[in-house]
Amino acid sequence: MNRTPQLAAAALAAALAATPAAPADLAGVLRRFAVQSIPPSPASDFTLENLAGGQTSLSDFYGRWVVLTFFATWCGPCRSELPSLEKLHRERAGQGVTVLGVSVDDDRGPLDPFVRQLGLTFPVLWDAGKQVGAAYRATSIPVSYLVDPEGRLVGVARGARDWSGMTPMVDAALAAVPAALTADAPADAYADAAQPVATPTVTDPPTAEVALADAKPVAGEPFHVDVKLRWAGNFDEYLPHPPEIPLPEGVTRREVTAESSSRDGRNQLTYRLTLVAAEPGKYALDPVELLYTPRFEATPVASRVPGPTVEVLPRTVLGLPPRVLALAGAGVAVFAGLGLVVASRLRRRSGRPRPADEELFERASVQLEAARRKRLQGDGAGSLLAFAELDAALGAEEPDEELRQAVERARYGGAAPPAAELDRLQRRVERRLAELRPDPDRNERESVKLKEPA
Repeated sequence: MNRTPQLAAAALAAALAATPAAPADLAGVLRRFAVQSIPPSPASDFTLENLAGGQTSLSDFYGRWVVLTFFATWCGPCRSELPSLEKLHRERAGQGVTVLGVSVDDDRGPLDPFVRQLGLTFPVLWDAGKQVGAAYRATSIPVSYLVDPEGRLVGVARGARDWSGMTPMVDAALAAVPAALTADAPADAYADAAQPVATPTVTDPPTAEVALADAKPVAGEPFHVDVKLRWAGNFDEYLPHPPEIPLPEGVTRREVTAESSSRDGRNQLTYRLTLVAAEPGKYALDPVELLYTPRFEATPVASRVPGPTVEVLPRTVLGLPPRVLALAGAGVAVFAGLGLVVASRLRRRSGRPRPADEELFERASVQLEAARRKRLQGDGAGSLLAFAELDAALGAEEPDEELRQAVERARYGGAAPPAAELDRLQRRVERRLAELRPDPDRNERESVKLKEPA
């Protein structure tokens, strides 16, 4: 068997795989690994105290790729991320990559034992006045910036991640812009110290697909329109809001639900809008307005995508003529009457009906266990929504503003609430449910009362 063609094809594939990525491809590489691409801009230089007692500047690493990460000793996600950054530093330090840590702790005291405990060998600096953290907008940690060998910011990764799985991205970055280990930093390569970095809040805006979920909508019956909102980066890069669809005359909206997922470095939030058309006909649901608030902005951003035209059919039941439908309705009425008679006899046999609060307690207990399971499984957003729904069912007053916003972020953005907020809501639900717990001796006492002489 002649293997020459197969060997030639394998050699060609290997050559293509080894071809350095063009600089224009770097943004695409970052997006594939859920790192937000930034138009190259000078990084803000700084000089901070290192743990050895000296001074270290960002510009000391000119000519190398730098993963500049901001963290704190009290930050749980930071603690989980730092070992993978240490692994990346050890594996790629000899190839022109440096991990540079900046602590934003208020006190220097816990920093040294923290670094020793985790075995960190990459440079760690202390931002005593938090000026560097402010310049790099490190208001939520961990956050890491990717600085290229020319001292330019090219990417930002918000939130904890496993950097040991990011080595293909680092290798692609090294291929796109090779490190120059002996280069001297030019004076104008960096922005002034503590100069706020230019990180646009919307560099890769969300996009959406709008589709009709029902093949043949029928007049008077609910039908569904799915709006699949997608964006790169961390899930909390944007706070999505329910989309707006123009409703033609005769079409009303019933409800909106949302379901989140993440795949291949892109996040997806699917909104399902339930609509009803009173009469048959064609209805244009166009355009659909997308609403989302970037993480570091206060005002929502709006964009538009095309919407579908829906053809609503006349209402029929299994294609049966009205006379047959009338006979069927009469038959249903007869069976319903018989059912009521049977139910009445069964009720008399089973004794007195259960009080409404006992039925509510049983239903709420099942819902509470489901909410607890969601929390144990790590579904913070799902457990918050379940607890909030149960809280309302148990007669809670209007939720406070903090809880209302947490529920909105969970329902429409898939964001997990703070543990303290979830604890507070869970305790309140459990307390309300305990107040509803039936008295096991009540039935016996009531039966005794019934036997007493008049």
